[in-house]
Amino acid sequence: MHRIIALDEAWARAYEPEMKRQSNEWRHYGSPSKTKVRQNLSNAKVMLIFAYDSAGIILTHAVPQHRTVTGQYYADFLEHHLRRALRKKRPHFLGENTPIILHDNARPHVADVVNQLLARWQWEVLYHPPYSPDISPCDFDLIPKVKEPLRGRRFKTIPDIIDAVGRSVRTINKTGAAKGIMRLPHRWEHVLHNVGEYIEGL
Repeated sequence: MHRIIALDEAWARAYEPEMKRQSNEWRHYGSPSKTKVRQNLSNAKVMLIFAYDSAGIILTHAVPQHRTVTGQYYADFLEHHLRRALRKKRPHFLGENTPIILHDNARPHVADVVNQLLARWQWEVLYHPPYSPDISPCDFDLIPKVKEPLRGRRFKTIPDIIDAVGRSVRTINKTGAAKGIMRLPHRWEHVLHNVGEYIEGL
């Protein structure tokens, strides 16, 4: 478990509602239904790549505006950003104790250029079934915790969003709140018990 590094991408936006129902508003008194309210919000958003292990968040990388995370971009991220972060924060991964990569089956993650790079480094890739957020630590643990302090707040610019995410990441690392990697055996047991059915709320 201590060798696993989980990676995934997520959008961080100018406004993250606290709950889904926040985008609804009651009509006039006595109205029997709700109506969807359109909000004029900033269009600012940034794609972030997260990498974390059992010891905490290793790296948060902001994808430049107007760039798409392709297989080549993801391979470059692994080589020039993740390895640099490991050299500084987790040097043991660059010796004989190589990491086990856990990412989903998004096209950039399984591109030939990525597979070739990981094979050259002799980094193992942990199999991840398609469409399985239940067993992705980034989905069920890390990203919701990173976004929680941002919910209900409005940010005007991308640097404001990145600063807020950075503060959230530092708090998570300081408090040791990112426990998803160590919860994986428990999650796997429940997925098997439910024959792969979705287990939201576990």
